[in-house]
Amino acid sequence: MQPTSSSLVQKSVRFVSGLPRRYSIGGAVVLVVVLVLGIHVVSQGAPATDAPVQTPHVHIVSIADLSATAGPLPVTGKVTSLSQATILAQSAGEVTSLLHALGDRVSAGGEIAELENSSQRAALLQAQGAFDAAQVQLAKTSGTSATISGINSAQATQSLANAQNSAETSLQSAYAALDDAVHTKSDALFSGSRTTTPKLIITIPDSQLVMTLQNERVDLELLLGKAQVLANPSSNDAVAANVVALTAQAQTVQTFLNNLVSAVNKAIPTNETPAGAIAGYQASISAARTEVVGAIAGLVAAKSALDQAGSGAASASNSATSAATNDIAASRASLKQAQGALNAAEANLEKTILRSPISGTIVSLPISRGDYVSMNAQAAVVSNPSALEIDAYVTPDDAKTIVVGGKATIDQKVAGVVVSVAPALDPTTNKILVKIGITGNEQVLTDGDTVSVAINRTVATQSTADASTIIPITAVKITPEGPVVFTVAGETLVAHKITLGSILGDQVMVPQGITPDMAIVTDARGLSDGQTIVIDTN
Repeated sequence: MQPTSSSLVQKSVRFVSGLPRRYSIGGAVVLVVVLVLGIHVVSQGAPATDAPVQTPHVHIVSIADLSATAGPLPVTGKVTSLSQATILAQSAGEVTSLLHALGDRVSAGGEIAELENSSQRAALLQAQGAFDAAQVQLAKTSGTSATISGINSAQATQSLANAQNSAETSLQSAYAALDDAVHTKSDALFSGSRTTTPKLIITIPDSQLVMTLQNERVDLELLLGKAQVLANPSSNDAVAANVVALTAQAQTVQTFLNNLVSAVNKAIPTNETPAGAIAGYQASISAARTEVVGAIAGLVAAKSALDQAGSGAASASNSATSAATNDIAASRASLKQAQGALNAAEANLEKTILRSPISGTIVSLPISRGDYVSMNAQAAVVSNPSALEIDAYVTPDDAKTIVVGGKATIDQKVAGVVVSVAPALDPTTNKILVKIGITGNEQVLTDGDTVSVAINRTVATQSTADASTIIPITAVKITPEGPVVFTVAGETLVAHKITLGSILGDQVMVPQGITPDMAIVTDARGLSDGQTIVIDTN
């Protein structure tokens, strides 16, 4: 074993101190030189050997395989207990379906009753059709299906003409509905209804409401005259503007009918208007309002179809390989609008369905089939002292991929279902609150525990062009030049610059920089452009 530098110094000092004084100074100088050389030789020792450099192993997957479906959204939630839940009607309407009776047991997310929703279902069907058309248009504009698409410029022009004809029919139907709702059904409650001084014939204890209704009835006469003109557009170019204008007028009529419904509900029976007559007025005005709501839905759908057909006709001449960037952007915008309309239609339909947020027993059910339920009226009370639910918070982008009724898994073992998605940000967390009911075994969960939740997402409803741009966040490398993904050429990494979009949990949208036929490295952490790697085939 070689002596250390410190031991050499100690021995040398003892040697010099034992010499006579006349030799000690000179000897010390010589000794220092010898020690420096000796320490240098000792410190050099055997040459060090560098540790072998390990070539990293990577896994590559094609973009199409990565983004074929979006995995569940992983979030963290907190278990909370519920002793009972009061279910309130989120919209007004007649109870058309009652699936349970007092004392029945219901599961979390289970349907208890359903309100009249024929117009909401029709609007949902129309919105779904507009969304499907927007998907086809985006695929055509992007060139992904141009080779098999049978749509050409002449067909697109004909589709626009058909949409204009359909919109004109919707205009005429809407005017007929407004005319019937006001002149036939509502005017039965007024004397001198078409004069400048109409009088409400029922007695209500609200003078301000009476004055409001009489003034609104005067204004409606002029409005209906304008509506009749709008229902017969002078040219095809005027159809879209007339649809927008008539929609606004129909909403004014709906406001009048809402006030009239409130007045009829407050009516006091008299000799002139007995209770039986008031009940008849209630049914008639409710039907009038439903008629106008349906007319509005028809106009909105006609406008959406007209806009879509116009966009399709404008971009039909673009070839599959030379679609202009602005046309693709317009198609993407149309798809987003169609997606928004579809989400709104789904939300409006869901408001007519009364669901239980917890599993439990129905202890109160004050509604019966055929009853008219007002908005925010109590429809049922479900009780379960041992019931639990999960509160989780997600980003606004993630909230767009979650729907009420969607499945969820708690701690990888307990089944759940999404029972509500908050319509606005929580002021404390700046995130969206999602409540998850537990349909599996609640006994394995404890009130107050923090759990992991995987919520099924619906991003698969997006277009093929958009779905191909969803990749894991781990596949992205942030560099000084911007975000990149890596492909492999031989045994060398090749970086490709990309543009990042919305983050969806552990995945991210990439609008630019990748194509479905690319195969990228799934975990870019610690890698760099030009680095030699080994492809892991396991």
